[in-house]
Amino acid sequence: MNAGAGTVEAPADRSLRTMMRPARRRAASISFPELVWLHQLRQEELKHHKERPYEGPAETRYRAAVERFEEENGPIVEAYWCTEEASAVALTLRRRPLILPDVVRLHWATDWATKDQPTLMALLYRCEALAVRVHEVLRDTSQRLAMQSLFTAMSYLLAFGETPRAKDGKAVAEIERSTRQELKSINSYYHRAAVRSGQIVYVGGMLLGLIPLAALIAVAILLRAADWSNVSARTGLVCFAAGGVGALISVMSRMNSGRVRVDWEFGKDTLRTLGALRPFVGGVFGVATFFALKSGVVALEVGDSKSSYFYILFAFVAGFSERLAQDMLLGSTVEAAAARVRPRGRPQPEQTTEGDPLGAVPAES
Repeated sequence: MNAGAGTVEAPADRSLRTMMRPARRRAASISFPELVWLHQLRQEELKHHKERPYEGPAETRYRAAVERFEEENGPIVEAYWCTEEASAVALTLRRRPLILPDVVRLHWATDWATKDQPTLMALLYRCEALAVRVHEVLRDTSQRLAMQSLFTAMSYLLAFGETPRAKDGKAVAEIERSTRQELKSINSYYHRAAVRSGQIVYVGGMLLGLIPLAALIAVAILLRAADWSNVSARTGLVCFAAGGVGALISVMSRMNSGRVRVDWEFGKDTLRTLGALRPFVGGVFGVATFFALKSGVVALEVGDSKSSYFYILFAFVAGFSERLAQDMLLGSTVEAAAARVRPRGRPQPEQTTEGDPLGAVPAES
């Protein structure tokens, strides 16, 4: 039995939480092509038993299958069932609590109806491929709108395939042209929405990344890995946190101006992981800036009475702008190393502050 099964159907729940639950007998899962086939058997039974509509073994079997299918995937909110062949497309919506996004899924089984219509089959495959990308990348309302548009396009193609016009070459060419135009519009919407969706997932990962950052500082204090009573140790830890916060503020400000570029097709888990690492990278830059200022590698006069505030400020700026931190740390370190190995009596090259955002003071020989 061959069917174009929707690859965005819900997989079996094999999570740790499910495995730790007490074992209990559950009904076997059912795929959408199986549901479509049972619907077709039910329709054939209706044709032969017109005096008893919606009764009989096929009806009972179909209703039980619908219950099992909706238990796994959520209620069917939209569906188109072919009348002559065992083919259909359906949209399910499973509600989730609190602020978690609802799960919208598009299911299809179309090969039976289009096995002799290669043009319609190719168009449906294009819809299915785009549905997979929409499901994996988009979120919330944008995902539901795109899925609804794809459902409309696929149901229209299936409905057209059941009409006599499906054997007319001109009519097929016209439906192909209009469908490709519609898919182009949906794909454009997908790209626009995917940019924002990827940014939201990335920032969400950064917010999660602040939790281990704070936990690391708390553990360092509790285990006395850093002496909180020591001013330098206390300032270093605060600089570590300031760098992480600076990284978060940097991404959020650039996101509002549309200057954040992320590859949304990396996947939500990958983007979330990369975002979670960003505050830690900012924290490392923050504490490295503190060490550079404290050691004198970066020549900057800091008054003792306000030194902690200057260190924290520069740590925040280093987390906010990695490029600025690299220019400040690497440039100053190279200049200091060159000053130490330069032979005595050799004239120093002319110093310039062009491109140096801090206007670094030339190192003395």
